[in-house]
Amino acid sequence: MKIGIDISRYIDKSGGVGIYAANLLKFLLKIDTDNKYVGYTFFYDCFPEGWNKEENAGIFSDYFRSPNIYTNFGMNKTSWSTSTVKRKWAGASIEGKENILGNADVIHSTAYVVPELLKAKLVVTIHDLSFLLFPDLHTEENIKLLMQNLIYINSRPDRIICDSEQTKKDLIRFFHVPEERIKVIYLGVDHIFSDTVSEESRGKVLAGYGLGNLNYILCVSSIEPRKNFERIIKVFGEIIKDENHNDLILVCAGGAGWKNEAIHNQVKEKGLEDKVKFLGYVEEEDLPPIYNGAKFFMYPSIYEGFGLPILEAMASKVPVLTSNVSSLPEVAGDAAMMVDPYSEKEIYDASISLLENENLRKELQVRGTERSNLFTWESTAFKTLDVYKEVLNK
Repeated sequence: MKIGIDISRYIDKSGGVGIYAANLLKFLLKIDTDNKYVGYTFFYDCFPEGWNKEENAGIFSDYFRSPNIYTNFGMNKTSWSTSTVKRKWAGASIEGKENILGNADVIHSTAYVVPELLKAKLVVTIHDLSFLLFPDLHTEENIKLLMQNLIYINSRPDRIICDSEQTKKDLIRFFHVPEERIKVIYLGVDHIFSDTVSEESRGKVLAGYGLGNLNYILCVSSIEPRKNFERIIKVFGEIIKDENHNDLILVCAGGAGWKNEAIHNQVKEKGLEDKVKFLGYVEEEDLPPIYNGAKFFMYPSIYEGFGLPILEAMASKVPVLTSNVSSLPEVAGDAAMMVDPYSEKEIYDASISLLENENLRKELQVRGTERSNLFTWESTAFKTLDVYKEVLNK
């Protein structure tokens, strides 16, 4: 088979969706030498800035330095200029677009896009439907773009992959997709999070982000309303009123997201500019030391289709506080402190417990490590490869 995979959201640094696409392709290349793979750094409406530049390729940057070392992998049309590819793409027919995408046997859209294809089989991954469940937490532009694609989710894909049983239920509920066309495949967590971080490496990375020897609580997420930042910041402001915890810093690592004006304004209004640090997008290789240095990981999200950061934190041996809603109990099991994301009191009480109870932290570290071991990118890749084989052979 020739398999094309959309990694444009990885190039675009779009948080969990991009991490999923990149790690899926990375581990498919590790487990499968029989089939050929093509990485799409642009895909339909997604043309990330610098899509054809080595400095934006992350874990695929070796391709630009030594493309001849890959026997079954290539990046699509990276020799073209942005103006050339946009011009050709805009004027191409459906068949022409498939030609530009390398005439693959299977095309895997990893981020909601549901293209019309003539020859290739289509696999689409749906991560969550939070924009339908909580439209007020998304931009109108984002909702419109997603719905323009998802009106075809029942007719075009040969198979749909969901990150969790929760997302599968939501997909059936909103779009009436037959259950037999959906495959639930959990995401994995990379070994870089469970590998021991040396003191030298941790110190260098933390210093580079201005964290030094700070005592901090960590959030890893794009800065947007669904991640519950307004409650997190309010609770954090209460925590540091206690003289035993007034040295704490709240560290938020993640892209800009959307609808975040109220979040940043809240920090200013509460006078927390020196206590809340927004790091922006952090490259995956820098995350393990940042996780590793945290007192605990706070992720009381209002809704998730999976919740990859809680697994990364668990693998990094960091105690986790997360929500008891959506897919998060499905992923966390009994290895995290679970709270009602709408209850500031529950978030506060759980945070104080984690800060003051060393035995609880140690217990969650052990449980979290065991839980994270159940989720591997190798397993994700093997199960996804089975889907490719099924759709091509049906």
